[in-house]
Amino acid sequence: MNAGYSHKEEKDDDIEADFENITPNFVSPPSSRLVVKRDGHSITRKIPKPTILIDTREQSPLEFTRFPNWIAETKRKKLTVGDYSIEGMESILTVERKSLSDLITTLMQNRTRFFKLCEKLAQYRWRALLVEASYEEIKSPYDEEYMRAHPNAVSGSLDALEAKFGIPVIYTSSCRPLAEEKMASWLSKHFTYWYLEEKGLGRVLIEGDL
Repeated sequence: MNAGYSHKEEKDDDIEADFENITPNFVSPPSSRLVVKRDGHSITRKIPKPTILIDTREQSPLEFTRFPNWIAETKRKKLTVGDYSIEGMESILTVERKSLSDLITTLMQNRTRFFKLCEKLAQYRWRALLVEASYEEIKSPYDEEYMRAHPNAVSGSLDALEAKFGIPVIYTSSCRPLAEEKMASWLSKHFTYWYLEEKGLGRVLIEGDL
């Protein structure tokens, strides 16, 4: 080991290597925290990292261990609505997650029940439907098992859902690590802005953060 090479740097390199082994065609996620500054000075260390709540009924949940820079830990908890939330924000933030196959099946067989769920999702200040598929995948012909569903009907239903209920649809990827990164980034940023707001520090990370 070279002099001055820290254990943290070594750990970050391991995380990046793991990501590259899983998804060699994608850029590794950032290993640094969200920087928060006030009066030109960093207060990043004073901002906690969120604890992600995963609904107890969620099967094959997303993993967040690759993002120690964003996420403190995860806990299993029965959520009133949705599959993922943040400790302390359970009543104002929730995310419903769907794989492409689950989404198609839901729209084909459980459409009424799904839209009732969307009505509940719409009551939250921050809500989203995270789809583990790209728009290209949604618009491509489906396997024989889902031939009764048309890509245009599925994409149209998602657009109608967003227009009617105001629920953002987050298209990620069928590549699990990318879906996990998107969820981790989305949740950590919503938590940080909310925390700053709650502490009277304003909804801003650094000047010109957007």
